[in-house]
Amino acid sequence: MVEEINLSHYRPTPDQRRFSISTFAVTGQIIWESKPGGEFSARVDVLKGALAKMIPFSALEASVHVVSDAGSKIKKFVMKSIGAKTGSKIASGQEKTWADTSILSPIEIPWVVEYAQQRWSVGGAQEVRFSFEDGQRTREVIVYFRENSDTSLGDALAVLRVLKLGEEPISIASTQKEPRGGDVLVTIRDSKITGFTVFVPLIGKLQFVAS
Repeated sequence: MVEEINLSHYRPTPDQRRFSISTFAVTGQIIWESKPGGEFSARVDVLKGALAKMIPFSALEASVHVVSDAGSKIKKFVMKSIGAKTGSKIASGQEKTWADTSILSPIEIPWVVEYAQQRWSVGGAQEVRFSFEDGQRTREVIVYFRENSDTSLGDALAVLRVLKLGEEPISIASTQKEPRGGDVLVTIRDSKITGFTVFVPLIGKLQFVAS
């Protein structure tokens, strides 16, 4: 069983990251932003490419923050599409709230990966897991930092794996160290994500780089 990361001291500083991809399959960009007060936002833009016709929107925006509801704290996640194509299930947008604020939203994951790397660089766990809400159910993620990473410089290569429904959180280090379909290989330099590669079944690798 992989150790669950302790997020009690997780406080990302306000920052924005932009990543781009330009291939025959797809050209576009992803922007993540952390804001004061623990609010996060993200935007995905699909510009062109052979896969663009298969994607049911031209842009996707999402945000998450903690709000008060009847005296208690809840997490509120809102997502909306721009330029949604006819028949798209997300054309009208989505909204989800949940009471366990320790469960992350999808757009918080990059910041948690960086936090996990920083903890590992000072003697923390090399492999951790955490939960996030995908809009329909709670999913688990494992992050494994490869042994050849240079922790002294804040550099790392990490494998991020979203577990399948019902899949046990078995260690990546002790089983399958190489990425499988659906995994994300994350490159970290100076304790910040500078790129990531998504392994898409049947399509291959989609590589995003900081821009």
